[in-house]
Amino acid sequence: MPHAKSTDIVVTPLQHDTNKKTNFGAIITGVDLNELDEESFQKLRTAVYTNNVVIIKGQKDLLPSKQFDLVRRFDPDCKPSHGFGYGKSTAELGPTGKKPFYLIPDSGGVTLVGNGYQGPDHYGLKEVTMSGFSHTDFNCEPLSEEQLAAGHAKFVHFHFDGIMYDSHPSRVTTFRCVKQPKGPEVTLHVGDEAGSTMKVQPGSTAFINCAQIYDLLTEEEKKIADNSYWEPAPHPFGWSGTRMMTSNGLGVAPGGETVPLDKLPHWEADKVFKYPLVWLNPVTGEKGFQIMPQCVRKLYLRSSPDEEVREVEDPEEIRVWLNGIHERIVKPEYILVPSCEEDDMVVWNNWGITHSAIEYPPSYGTRAMHQCHIASSTAPLGPTPVPA
Repeated sequence: MPHAKSTDIVVTPLQHDTNKKTNFGAIITGVDLNELDEESFQKLRTAVYTNNVVIIKGQKDLLPSKQFDLVRRFDPDCKPSHGFGYGKSTAELGPTGKKPFYLIPDSGGVTLVGNGYQGPDHYGLKEVTMSGFSHTDFNCEPLSEEQLAAGHAKFVHFHFDGIMYDSHPSRVTTFRCVKQPKGPEVTLHVGDEAGSTMKVQPGSTAFINCAQIYDLLTEEEKKIADNSYWEPAPHPFGWSGTRMMTSNGLGVAPGGETVPLDKLPHWEADKVFKYPLVWLNPVTGEKGFQIMPQCVRKLYLRSSPDEEVREVEDPEEIRVWLNGIHERIVKPEYILVPSCEEDDMVVWNNWGITHSAIEYPPSYGTRAMHQCHIASSTAPLGPTPVPA
């Protein structure tokens, strides 16, 4: 088929209901990701960073290797492999390490994620039956099996993509919808104080714009956020130990124990990187409050570049402060759960978005997604440099 030109690409911002405060997301048509010239890529890149989450229609014939190439083009200097690496277990990855890692052969670094039987041969993966992640692995107030079977769900857990040890989080994540489960809408329990629910498409992903988290800060909190930074633990998902997430999937619940540093797999101090509390959008310069609460071992707080840093290592103080911020955003009006059809590919700004899977009843059938994110060659930048 003829190559799509940049002039063929149409970017249409999502139209949100009047009761929504979400201010991001777009649909893109007129692009063939198998044949993407540089001018078209640059238009796509601008659309991703301007809209933060884009749904690219009509990608049924997209080759996994071309999906991998697309992610690399956002970061030409990156190490060409999937952002989670290989050969890791629950000791490094916590509950995420419980599941097998299905790398699509000859893709470079695209993985199969989903649920159910994937057929006799899925792009070279033979006779794979998958069990998707459940919120019960993470959430302090899990739903019952009966509720799950009846079509109720919670966020699995909010995060951005990256292992956060000896590598930087991916600049973007791509997610191609190969097969969607079939069934009625799922009732999503948001986990806010109001007990809110949302009706969502089964097999969906939820997104929160970290720029909107920043916008909800007070002026004093913004000064602190602009000038402060945080440090994850080594192998932070393993280090998080028996701690659980709050009912909303974004905060850390009371209780549980982290793993002592000397009980973790081998680690080196110079491979534990510090990150700003606020990350700047590479295209728009927009500020986003970007942090994974379950990974944080230390906060370094100050209200100006010249102020003495207050180092916070008390896990309870960290937990309470971050939960107080994040509880403002996990409400239906701020959560985007876009409709996704088979053959769509979702691309999002992993440096400006936090996201969560939403489970669905197994009776709805198979879900198959091709996922790719690659550890960034550079750290994200904030408004104030992070000390070395």
